[in-house]
Amino acid sequence: MKNLMTFSIVFLFTITSVFSQVETCDCKTDLDFVVQKIQKMPSYKKQIKGDKEIQFENLYTSLSEKMEQPVLVEACYKMLLELMSLVNDSHASISMNGIVLSKEGAKDNSQLAAFKTTDLFKNHPKTTRNLIELKEELANKTAGDLEGIYNYGDDQKIGIYYTDNQKDFVGVILESNLDQWEAGEIRFYATHKKANKYDVYYYHATTRTPGLFKSLTFENGRIWGYKKEGNTYNNEFRDKTLPELDFKQINETTQYLYFGNFSNTKKDAHLKFYNDVKDEISAENIIVDLRSNTGGNKKLSDPFLKLLKNKNVYVITNCFTVSNGEQFTVKLKSLKNGKHLGQSTFGVIAYGLNYGRSYDTPSGYFNILPTDMNFHKYIQYEGKGVSPETPLDFDRDWMEQTLEIIANDAQ
Repeated sequence: MKNLMTFSIVFLFTITSVFSQVETCDCKTDLDFVVQKIQKMPSYKKQIKGDKEIQFENLYTSLSEKMEQPVLVEACYKMLLELMSLVNDSHASISMNGIVLSKEGAKDNSQLAAFKTTDLFKNHPKTTRNLIELKEELANKTAGDLEGIYNYGDDQKIGIYYTDNQKDFVGVILESNLDQWEAGEIRFYATHKKANKYDVYYYHATTRTPGLFKSLTFENGRIWGYKKEGNTYNNEFRDKTLPELDFKQINETTQYLYFGNFSNTKKDAHLKFYNDVKDEISAENIIVDLRSNTGGNKKLSDPFLKLLKNKNVYVITNCFTVSNGEQFTVKLKSLKNGKHLGQSTFGVIAYGLNYGRSYDTPSGYFNILPTDMNFHKYIQYEGKGVSPETPLDFDRDWMEQTLEIIANDAQ
């Protein structure tokens, strides 16, 4: 299965057309096109039945009535997303077929100056809060509060605060080193879905193009690329400089396997890795580290199940473990002595992309990527993730904690 995160990021950097705040489209024609594609998805066929089908039809009718006249492009985009949201399928997506500001334009002073004279820039949503008061309020939030001041790398400081319903969040620019942004502008809206999962409607940091990311976890002072000031704990991540396929002897009784992906594009490396380690897996305890695993083909992951079935298996995941990485987690947990540690996975698990074919809508403003693979047996985890029996503390090294758990189990 292809990874939604990778697709979304690459897509936003490769699209080339430009739209403006005042441009409109024939949204009804696009809506009908999107409905046709959605109705062919395995997720729609499995989920949209009975009352859910009536709900889908009613929303379609309601949205259609708002589209009798041409609709502003971004307003149309939001309505298309609203209809698709009735299908619980985080792999499927609709993207904007346009950029507000090119990467080159973001670095050019004359283009930036011209951009800031446009209606698109002037009409970008802004917070109604007083920024000085908001900064003071958010600076006083405790470490455990989701509200607070967050860093977007070194580029921006973002104020994250509850909306009136005390469930959803707004992310507003407090300070920016990116010249295409100004304090007070909205970077994202996070809509609560379930537990600590949120769908995030955002404006891309460089291009300012709108997009939607589903099923993001808000935990340990982090949501997506936003990290809370004062929270320096990043133990849910493995060192990125280490190999993406790794095997180690930790001690006499414990060995370690790491899989960063199960990608078909790296099939040869996976097959070599399997052949290299299959006769070396001999310890009674095996740590299987799937943190930030980007998914792939079960034909590359599942052969390891036979090698591990008689072992004490400790599988570690984080909230960026996705797709087949999540399915493999479920299978490892089902082993006789399987134990799941760490953090709940992403929740992009029940459907997938085989051919991964996307389609431009008739207006040309949007692109839909429907799913075409059916793993509906994992539907209980879709949009939620696979939760560990033993969560690990974020303020201590996860490998140290895992080895402590193994030692306690041995007593």
